[in-house]
Amino acid sequence: MAGIGILAVAYALAAPGAAEARLPDAITLCDRPVADLPAAALPLASARARQARSLMRGGDNGADAALELLLSPADGAPPAQSIQGADSSLGQLAEYCLVAGEAMRRARAGSQSRAQDFLRTAQALAERAGDKALAARAAWEAALALAGGAPPAVSGTRRRSAGDARPFPPQPGCALVETETRARRLELAFACALDRAVLADEPQLIALAALRLARLEKARKADIGAHIALGLGASGRVSDTRDQAALYRGLIMLAADADQLQTDTVRNAIENYANLVKAGAGDAATLSAMRGRLALAGADAAAARADLRRAVFLESEKALPQNLPQYALLLADAEPERAAEHVQAAYRALQQVRSLLVPVDPLTEESRFDLLVRPVFERAIGTTLAVAGSDAGTLDQAQRIAEAYRSAELQNSLGAECVPLRNPVTPADLKPGEVLLYPLLLEDRIELLYATGDDKARGYRRMPPDRSRNRAMIAALAQRMTASLSGASNDWEAASRDLHAALIAPIASLLGQDATLIIVPDGPLRQISFAALMDAQGTFLIEQARLAVVPALSFAAPGTRDTDPEIIAASLEKELDLPVGRFTRLEGTASEAAMAAGPDGVLLTDFDRADLAAALARHPASVLHLATHAAFNGRTERSFVVANGEAISLPELRAMLSASSLRGQGLQLLVLSACETAVGDDDQAMGLAGAAVEAGAASALASLWEVSDAGTAALMEAFYTHYRAGEGRARALQLAQIELARGADGQWTDPGIWSAFTLVGSWR
Repeated sequence: MAGIGILAVAYALAAPGAAEARLPDAITLCDRPVADLPAAALPLASARARQARSLMRGGDNGADAALELLLSPADGAPPAQSIQGADSSLGQLAEYCLVAGEAMRRARAGSQSRAQDFLRTAQALAERAGDKALAARAAWEAALALAGGAPPAVSGTRRRSAGDARPFPPQPGCALVETETRARRLELAFACALDRAVLADEPQLIALAALRLARLEKARKADIGAHIALGLGASGRVSDTRDQAALYRGLIMLAADADQLQTDTVRNAIENYANLVKAGAGDAATLSAMRGRLALAGADAAAARADLRRAVFLESEKALPQNLPQYALLLADAEPERAAEHVQAAYRALQQVRSLLVPVDPLTEESRFDLLVRPVFERAIGTTLAVAGSDAGTLDQAQRIAEAYRSAELQNSLGAECVPLRNPVTPADLKPGEVLLYPLLLEDRIELLYATGDDKARGYRRMPPDRSRNRAMIAALAQRMTASLSGASNDWEAASRDLHAALIAPIASLLGQDATLIIVPDGPLRQISFAALMDAQGTFLIEQARLAVVPALSFAAPGTRDTDPEIIAASLEKELDLPVGRFTRLEGTASEAAMAAGPDGVLLTDFDRADLAAALARHPASVLHLATHAAFNGRTERSFVVANGEAISLPELRAMLSASSLRGQGLQLLVLSACETAVGDDDQAMGLAGAAVEAGAASALASLWEVSDAGTAALMEAFYTHYRAGEGRARALQLAQIELARGADGQWTDPGIWSAFTLVGSWR
């Protein structure tokens, strides 16, 4: 696999401060629009663009090869003379930057944030050159890069860094509003792509952008009728009939989900799809499902049942019946008296095909997990709990489905091949005072499953369902609380109290004086700091219990107390410009690392890969403290920590730690004190949770948002004081956060500072 480490070798000479350093041409030319273009760069750009485009036809490996080509230094330096950019020259460079952005986005070693920079440059240059088609393609690719998991490449209000990233000139009608939520930024990006596609009259891009935009709008219950109609109209003009059929399918099924079937546009589209089926381009099972949903919307129950049964039958005859779970759920809607039976059939069908599904739809680039897998798990959990009551056996079944769901989410996010399953934590593993909480956010209610170490023999139990709240309401509260704590506003408290009332108050009586609460968060809850949840009396949850978050019980263990920690602490302060992105200077990380290492630990300042590997080989550590930038961009090969002049991917870090553990010492705790996640992004928070799993550590301590340098140092100093004194990791963090939250001088009482850090994984 071409990894971040391989690219760093080709890039080493371009590191800031190196002798006669020069950035790769892709970064020099495409990082942002340039007014003057090096004359000799254009022929090279055109040749490399053609070669890279050819390489990218080879799938993931081809994208890796294309990116390595584009980031490799060119022979000879471009001459000083420049041209003022005729339209043809601008077009050449726009095409080059488009190819560079696509390669950066698609390559396993790529950076979504850097891809956005390249693609916005391509769009700006294409628009200056008057190339509407290229501008539309660049806008579409930029939206996909943003959807791929990268935080916006701008500074937040709580940055640790000394300087801000260079601003990118917004395009008319396409400016991203960075203060908005991630969902809103995605809407704006796909709206820009749709606008440019309409201007260029590119039917396939119009249909694709309309589909993605409508799906985002549906999530916030907006009217998507206009975008569905626009997309369907464009789909009929797509030249490739199989692509045409796929676009019809996506838009029609989305229209059905949004109760938008009863229009002439949708009815005509279904008939057009029927013609594609006759021509061999469409799918008969899909057509039956469409007609069944149309009949159900028209209250023709008999026709709906007949069509949906036919869809189930036709799909089940296929070698890979990937849509069978979805059609079984539709049949459950058509036959409510047999809904539980059909939902269970959908769940069984999913178990048969899930491991065989292609992760991403090749045309729309939508997650197959989100489209095909997630709805079945959520429906199966809700249906099982609906009939469970307090029956222990049925509750255990619901928990097993929920755990399978969490494990599948983590494997999907990080890459199934990178995350082997472990034996899950069970109620029998809990000690007295430990409470395991499984919040389940459903469309019509909130469910809380729990188990306690004081009564482990009873297994999982259930609080009465809360039908006054649902998933959407909790998601809005979570977003509001996190956005406030990570920014400049102070309206977090009301959301914090509401979340506490929904999630914690029902089990508060179980939290004794020496309680530990282990939470398996669901979706939007991954982004919140549970420590800052506040009860009606103004008491923070961290004052009521030690806290730990586990992404799934199959990837966690209680752990053992580290009574004599061996610590390696590494820091990076300098500003860097790397293939994976620009990283501003970090002030104070050297002194923070020195404090963490203490008098007996190993200290590495402005470390590189070789420094870290050598230290781990010579001094097997129980704690690795990394005071540097780190990013979690979806799958593990795109997640990394930043070293001096290079990025170290999580798989590379795991290999280093594995070599160390062979000498008898496994890593107990990985501390990432300057990580960068996208605030309010569930997938990014999943990446944070998975960092400990992928790096091979029992647990990780990291921030949910960026925190001031001084605040981080104060929290870390308090944490290590208690950790070295023999306290468990959850207890040490609890004591440190309470000290800051209730400090007499009031210097660090802002929960935006002390509650940003969360413990993921083992808690003892």
